[in-house]
Amino acid sequence: MTAPAGRARDGAGEAAMTQVYRGSSRAGSGTGSLAARRVARVAGGMMIAGAGLNAVLVVARPGVYAGLGTWFAELSPQVDALQDLWSRTMGAHPRVWATAVGVGYEAAVGVLALSADPRRRLVGLGGIAAFKAGLLAMGLWSWALPWLAVLAWAAAGTMRERDRAGEGD
Repeated sequence: MTAPAGRARDGAGEAAMTQVYRGSSRAGSGTGSLAARRVARVAGGMMIAGAGLNAVLVVARPGVYAGLGTWFAELSPQVDALQDLWSRTMGAHPRVWATAVGVGYEAAVGVLALSADPRRRLVGLGGIAAFKAGLLAMGLWSWALPWLAVLAWAAAGTMRERDRAGEGD
């Protein structure tokens, strides 16, 4: 009688171990993609918040964009072409350019980054990375470089998630 009871316990133990192993296996494979989704949520949320802030500034204080051009010029004084581009676009026509880039673009990539679909989320992360690369040109290295590193990692995790789901075809 001892042997069958022992086998039953072993069988139950094996079943419990298999369940624990399977659970940890799923959690282990999804941990990276879960963290990548969290990064996408934070980055997407920040872009949407930035779009909202730009919407308010375009309506209430469009002249602030000309002042930002001066601030960027102080950050990277060696880039005259960038200062000229800023003054001809955002500085001279903030209601057009700030609406297009600061509201439209930021909101679009933010919404894409928040998507449950990994393909759309990947496009959103790429758009946010392109925006951060633009900040590099303006001299915001200490802000943009860490974000680019985190976004690259999150994009890689999102690509793995998309491939696991069979969407990479």
